[in-house]
Amino acid sequence: MGRFALLFLLVMPGVAGMVVFGVYTLIDWAALDQAYLAFEQAIQDSADLNTLFAQATKQNNHRINVFAEGVWFLLSAIVAAIGIHGMATRR
Repeated sequence: MGRFALLFLLVMPGVAGMVVFGVYTLIDWAALDQAYLAFEQAIQDSADLNTLFAQATKQNNHRINVFAEGVWFLLSAIVAAIGIHGMATRR
């Protein structure tokens, strides 16, 4: 009974969280790359300060999203690892 509880309460939600947050991390990472390229292009074009601030804000928003989703991915991995450890050490 204990192993099934660990499986359903820790391992499966942890793995599901890893999948969901991993996918969204990769999506935002691609968006961050695009935002950074736009920011870099604005710098190369010697854009005005308002445009640079707007581009910097866009890329910083994506940086925060990638960071937050990466943290949730790691927390989900820890939850899954705790469940797997509990299943392995339980008699």
